[in-house]
Amino acid sequence: MIGAVRSWLLGLIAVSLVCALADALIPKGAVKRAGRLVCGLTLLAAVLTPLTRLDISGSQRWLEDYLASLSRQESELSETVDRQLKIIIEEECAAYIVDKAAELGCVCSARVECRAGEDGLYLPIRAEVAGALAEPARTLLARRIAQDLGIPEGQITIEEETP
Repeated sequence: MIGAVRSWLLGLIAVSLVCALADALIPKGAVKRAGRLVCGLTLLAAVLTPLTRLDISGSQRWLEDYLASLSRQESELSETVDRQLKIIIEEECAAYIVDKAAELGCVCSARVECRAGEDGLYLPIRAEVAGALAEPARTLLARRIAQDLGIPEGQITIEEETP
C-alpha cells in the first residue's frame, strides 16, 4: 500500500516538473494557452490514475460482510434484550403477588413464568406461590392473581410452606 502511494506521488511530481518545464519553454500566445491546457489535463490524469486501479468488487464484498455482521449483532442484541425483559416482567409479577399476599396478611414467596404472546409482549402464564397461607387467603390470592395478571386459575399453584 505504501509502495503504491510512493509510486503515485513520484509520478505526480514527475508530471508536474515536465509541465513546469514545458510552460517555461513554450512561447507566449495561443500556443502557450494550448500547452497549459494539455499540461493541466495531463496533471489531472496523473492525479486520477489510482482511481482506475480500485478494487470495487473487493470493497463490495467487505461492505456485504460488514452489513451481515451488523445484522448478526442486531439479532443477538435483540435476543439479549428480550431475555432481560422476560426476567424483569417475571420478577415484577412475582413481587406483585408477594405484595398482594402481604395485603391479605400472609408471608410468601412467588415465582412467575412468562411467555411471548402473538404480538411479542411477554405475558405471565404460570405462577407458583409458597408460604403460610390459610384457606380463605389462598382462594382470595388465587382469584386476585387470575384477575390482575391474567393467569388461568389452573396454572396457579399455591403450596403450604410450614415454618
